[in-house]
Amino acid sequence: MKKYLRLIVVMLAFYHPLAMAHSREAAGFISGFLHPLFGPDHLLAMLGVGIISARIDGHYIWSIPGLFVLFMVLGGILGANGILFPMVEWGIALSVLVLGIAIIVVKRANISLLMVVMLFVAFFGFLHGHAHGVEMPDSISPYYYSFGFVISTSLIHILGVLIGHFSTKRQRLEKMPSYVGGFMAVAGCLILYGLTQS
Repeated sequence: MKKYLRLIVVMLAFYHPLAMAHSREAAGFISGFLHPLFGPDHLLAMLGVGIISARIDGHYIWSIPGLFVLFMVLGGILGANGILFPMVEWGIALSVLVLGIAIIVVKRANISLLMVVMLFVAFFGFLHGHAHGVEMPDSISPYYYSFGFVISTSLIHILGVLIGHFSTKRQRLEKMPSYVGGFMAVAGCLILYGLTQS
């Protein structure tokens, strides 16, 4: 528990100097930081990645979220530079559905299932990052914006890891991930349905 809290404190420690920086940098950081928090599809998917990483195996508890962040940054760079890909919003909606189902189904993974999970996490991370990059306002600092959404994403992952970790340690919380996964799966279906109507 202490190591999780230390990670959160270190990440939040970056916020103060950035908030006091030049207004363009501060606006970029705050905009990037808040973007995942106010996008339910982004928020749920990132939370799901953290939960899954804690449920699969302790050895991969940080490497799976780290893989998501790595490919998110890659996707963000391409999106910010105007390199577009088709049906990204559909892929993001699908990520919420797939990750929700995975939380319910996956308890501990063998190496084959682990590779499949990591492949999907990398792919979904790329899509989420690409959307962040495309949606980045021109009036703000891209570097601080990117830093903001990486910090925000990491904090959401840590929250997911905590949910997954404590649900395996405490019997009264053991069903919580399944409830979260079920909610995510339903939300993913609703987001997909919304896309069909737009």
